[in-house]
Amino acid sequence: MRIVVNSGNIGNAVAAELARRGLEVVLATRTPSPAGEAGLPGVREVAFDPNDAATMERALEGADVFFSVTPLVENLVEAGTKAVRAAKAAGVRRIVRSSSLASRPKAAIRLGRWHHLVEEAIEASGIPFTVLRPTNFMQNYLRFGYPESVRGQGVVYSPLGAARVSMVDARDVSAVAVRVLTEAGHDGRRYELTGGEALSGDDVAGELSRALGKRVSHVTITESKAIQAMREAGLPPWMVEMLGELNIIGKSGHLAAVKPDAEALLGRKPISFAEFVRDHLSAFRP
Repeated sequence: MRIVVNSGNIGNAVAAELARRGLEVVLATRTPSPAGEAGLPGVREVAFDPNDAATMERALEGADVFFSVTPLVENLVEAGTKAVRAAKAAGVRRIVRSSSLASRPKAAIRLGRWHHLVEEAIEASGIPFTVLRPTNFMQNYLRFGYPESVRGQGVVYSPLGAARVSMVDARDVSAVAVRVLTEAGHDGRRYELTGGEALSGDDVAGELSRALGKRVSHVTITESKAIQAMREAGLPPWMVEMLGELNIIGKSGHLAAVKPDAEALLGRKPISFAEFVRDHLSAFRP
């Protein structure tokens, strides 16, 4: 079985595990190395440019399964649907798509609407499919200034107030993807992937405090302050607006639901935030 995997944080982990199991794996990336080596044992790289249908079709030629992950870009819908058309043209027999828990036709946030349009394109293609819908990633705490504020000030800033979020570790999403990619029985399913607990900003600060052995506080900031910080960090306007929408629905409690799919597919409890912090402790230490 030949599996083509879109590169990225999730895709690279999926490709590495599939290759470890002895499967033929191709990592599709915008910028493959000249030698076509992915730096992952047993994984070959090929060019895959969402703006170039020919490169996508060449990358997908002969593939049995395509693990589709579109990066967070402004043209997410266009890039995602072009990849689906390329998969159809290349004769791909199955698609597993990493989408979003917010995916709905009339979602309150554009990210959800964008992902749903790509899901619709996959369904319309007639290719058997499975959709993974992860919630917010714990790995976001390794970005967006969180490590710096924890290291320098002992503070986690958040516009969500006391609201809770059922974050998922990206490693669990990768593990679920590997299972779905390598076994039958998942066609037509849409799995909602969350962590096993919903945490508030105070809970996050408490876990960091325990792991670091020092007090870390949670400070609630206004939405306008959060937007200002994102702009000062150099995020493009479309991303600032999109993340602002996520903050609004998060503050209203719409990201707190804990879903059973991840635990059922993993055969174990999802990685907890406490485990995540312990595994990435160096990022938060001065």
